[in-house]
Amino acid sequence: MERVTLSAINSSRTHGAMPALVRPIFDSLYDAIPSSGGMVVEGGELGRELETPFLAGIPNSRMPIRPLLQPSYINLFNERNQQTACIAIRLDDTKRKKADTDGLLQIDARIPRLSAQNMTLGEWLPQPIAPAKALIGQHGERGAIDAKLATNYAPMTETFVDGVWKKVMFEFTQRYPKRFGEVWIYLGPAYLPESSNFGSAISLPDAFYIIAFDLTHEGGLRVLALLIPTDAESQNLNDYLSSIAEIEKLTGLQFLPELDFSIRDTIGGYVSPTVW
Repeated sequence: MERVTLSAINSSRTHGAMPALVRPIFDSLYDAIPSSGGMVVEGGELGRELETPFLAGIPNSRMPIRPLLQPSYINLFNERNQQTACIAIRLDDTKRKKADTDGLLQIDARIPRLSAQNMTLGEWLPQPIAPAKALIGQHGERGAIDAKLATNYAPMTETFVDGVWKKVMFEFTQRYPKRFGEVWIYLGPAYLPESSNFGSAISLPDAFYIIAFDLTHEGGLRVLALLIPTDAESQNLNDYLSSIAEIEKLTGLQFLPELDFSIRDTIGGYVSPTVW
């Protein structure tokens, strides 16, 4: 009976015609059902005591990465290919802050070679990875400054940005903090071995990933991961459900390095049956 109820509520709340004002009611009903949380592993106080955007340690990497620390996020930057490997942000349900921003890309003095020109080719234009709205809402003026750094940008097409990526950013960075009180978000580009190249150090991303971590009130850790091709057309986020293991394979990163191996292996291979 619980499974049938869960399926019925989920079908309604994820329907494209669901009015925005009504959807939170269905979300509350859905979240109240214990099995809606999906797989939950032992999480304890991971990340809470240090107030870091990374849970269970900074990810390990098969390639050299340089941590770029900003007040509103941590950027694991790959200087070899002049693109981020992962940007981690932590969002909660505190009152949203406001700030003005002109949205103009600014050179990051730590990586001075990276510019808008490096990320421009035909329909591909530099676009922010961690969205300014989320960073400003959490950190105010400081978030507006951090959002504009070139190291927070990657090549994307207008179709991708205005389509599925816009929906993903709304769900993960606007709705989830309100629903769950606190979420940890990892996001960045992913590349296939035969990725196209700009003729410089920068490759065209084949996909973008986003991983959401939620620590439950009981101390459990649950994960939702999406891997979205840059030519994606569908705006049904369930079409892009993935696992941490698949994202690790494409990025060369190992997430949650401080977790016990068996727990990390279990949650790493898990694919959520639906978006939260």
